[in-house]
Amino acid sequence: MEIDIILNEFTSPQEAAELGLMVENYGLRGVWSANYGWSRDPFFTLALLAERSSRIRLGPMAVAPVELHPLKIANLLFALNDLSNGRAMIMIGGGGAVSQVMGKGRERFVGKVRECLEILKGISPNEMMNYRGEFYKVFGYKPEWATDEPPLIYFGSNHPQTRRLSTRLADGLITSDFVPSLMKEFVEATHADLKAAGRSSDDFRISNFWAWHIKEDAEASIREARRELMLRGWLGEQYFAPFLEPDEVKFMRDHEQDFLNAFRRSTHVIENVPDELINKMIENISFAGGLDQIDCAIETLKKFKDAGLTEIAIRVHDEPEEQIKLIGEQVWPALQ
Repeated sequence: MEIDIILNEFTSPQEAAELGLMVENYGLRGVWSANYGWSRDPFFTLALLAERSSRIRLGPMAVAPVELHPLKIANLLFALNDLSNGRAMIMIGGGGAVSQVMGKGRERFVGKVRECLEILKGISPNEMMNYRGEFYKVFGYKPEWATDEPPLIYFGSNHPQTRRLSTRLADGLITSDFVPSLMKEFVEATHADLKAAGRSSDDFRISNFWAWHIKEDAEASIREARRELMLRGWLGEQYFAPFLEPDEVKFMRDHEQDFLNAFRRSTHVIENVPDELINKMIENISFAGGLDQIDCAIETLKKFKDAGLTEIAIRVHDEPEEQIKLIGEQVWPALQ
């Protein structure tokens, strides 16, 4: 199992280049740039890194066809691939942070993503594309300059329907906030879907988004984890049911607004929710605390590896240099 690093949405191209070269020098696999409605363009963010690096994969996470036509996604993706000499990747999503800011919904998003994947996987510098879909159309498309090894196309998938779509059309899938027990079941189902689609699991990539908050200052780490807790599985029941009691899950769901308020106010103060529950959530669905928690993080990562992940996408937050250094010097060597 390899390690990717997800940079936060505020990262500039200059910072991405510096941090990405750290990632490359530590021998990690790749770098993802976060895509939010208020962030820099995720393709642009990686441009300097694409030019200055030599080995790592790099790409945006996540881009949805409801925010950008698949043809424009293709132009940006294959240009990044050209700049990096065939090392680009992308995670296609159904529409999240960006589409919400744009006031767009998720109506029929599976069909829209299916057409987007078909377009991206069908691109060739040698054959002209004429695609007439229900949602998207592309005529006379032939990027003769796109001669590098094609980019890896992932789909963000947490549910059976999108998982099956991934196994039919994508190079891999990325789940979000799955604990090891859920991940094991999902990987087994993914392999079954691949077999049903007539594909081998040997060359299909499976990853999981996971939050990293561990730092030398344990109190700062916990404050950061509390602030970001709303984003863990968007507090969906399936993500927390493996380790919370049913009444705790209900309480969490009933107080979703309190978690959201903390995130929007960028504060660690989550009103009306007991610390005992908050700590239990943080402990099980992220890596948080001081340096004494690194060994626990390594053991959890080994469980993800045993579950069948080919890589894991670790999201760093404040002080990303410190967090990447810890991962590169203490975590990655222990997993090899």
